[in-house]
Amino acid sequence: MWQYLQTKWQSLIFRLLFYFLLAVLALALIVAASFAKRLKPHFEHEILPNVEKYIEYIIDDIGQPPDLDVARELAASLPFEIRIVGPGLNWTSSRQVRPIKRYHLESAPAPYQGVFIGHHRHDEVLLIRRSGYQYLFTLDNSFRKRSERRHWVLFLLIGGTLLLLYFAIRRLFRPIEAISQQVEKIGQGDLDQTIEAKGRGELALLADGFNRMSAQIKSMLESKSGLLLAISHELRSPITRMRVNLELLDSNEVQQKLIDDLREMESLVAAILESEKLNSQHAPLNRVNCEMINLIAEVVDTHACRDRIKTRISSQELSVDPLRIKLLLKNLLDNACHYSDDQSMIELRLETEGEFVLMTVSDQGIGIDSEALPRLTEAFYRPDSARQRETGGYGLGLYLCKLIVDAHKGFLIIESTPAQGTAVTVKLPLDNS
Repeated sequence: MWQYLQTKWQSLIFRLLFYFLLAVLALALIVAASFAKRLKPHFEHEILPNVEKYIEYIIDDIGQPPDLDVARELAASLPFEIRIVGPGLNWTSSRQVRPIKRYHLESAPAPYQGVFIGHHRHDEVLLIRRSGYQYLFTLDNSFRKRSERRHWVLFLLIGGTLLLLYFAIRRLFRPIEAISQQVEKIGQGDLDQTIEAKGRGELALLADGFNRMSAQIKSMLESKSGLLLAISHELRSPITRMRVNLELLDSNEVQQKLIDDLREMESLVAAILESEKLNSQHAPLNRVNCEMINLIAEVVDTHACRDRIKTRISSQELSVDPLRIKLLLKNLLDNACHYSDDQSMIELRLETEGEFVLMTVSDQGIGIDSEALPRLTEAFYRPDSARQRETGGYGLGLYLCKLIVDAHKGFLIIESTPAQGTAVTVKLPLDNS
């Protein structure tokens, strides 16, 4: 039996049911105890209408005119105080009884005509007029104090029970919170953190499994990155040898096509190496303070489509890695040139907006479908409507741009309308320390 309970205790559902039943039992006991305590006050409240008849008898005992000695004895032996006001008389059994005019009294409901009732602090007040005299009685209502105290105790007990239940369930589900945080970190590319989950319950086992999965994903990504780097490095040497040998051959159309293909392969290998360096976060940026006008001018002046590029640039100094920013701008300008008409202009703007510097490259080209926009920065992705094979490229340009922007803690925003053009905005923080 004990072994069975120990096994069941590892189940999340079993523990949830246990805590729920425990809470229900505790609340039932609290409510039952409160109900039992309230029976007496409710009973006393139900018999209050009979007090009026009882007070009538007391007034008869006091007599007409009032016998103050009898009134004094009655007040001393009964649970209320008396004030009698009439011709030449204003007597009270206690100084705590206020003058009649200072009480707010209302006519009692039927069938208690001629009786006035009121409430002062924790006392019930009852007034009867007879033969020119006014008889005021203040009845002790201390049971209401006790009822109010019981209410507060009830609320505190219920609140305390729910609070304890909250902490118990929060402790039970703590691994889920840790798993959620780890999922967010994995989405940001951080696979080094692990989830610490104590115990041997289902959530602890889930956290342990998640740690193993995270480690396996990290190993797979590192293997993939290492393989790409190794292949890229190894490809450089044979490509270089092939190009040297081709250069030694007689110039002809076939030779030139082969050389162009080798140049394209060299660009692809260089892009893969650069993207893996940035993606692995092992290559820190070489930041220097650059005047962005000069940096942009270097890229534009050496670009093949410089005659089509129109610039609108404001002076701005920024801490960046100049080589990577140049590569970023070159890729954006290359895309704008490839996917727009040879006669259309390309605009490059640099402006400051709040705490950011915005670099925007816009064209009047074929544009991109909205469905393809979210995937444009994926490696090797080329939407059919915008990038056919004959246009060149392997889908690494914007992927590399995104890595460079992320490394600078910025944002890459792509907006496009089919048949109207595309605008790519690089948003870099002024303070990127």
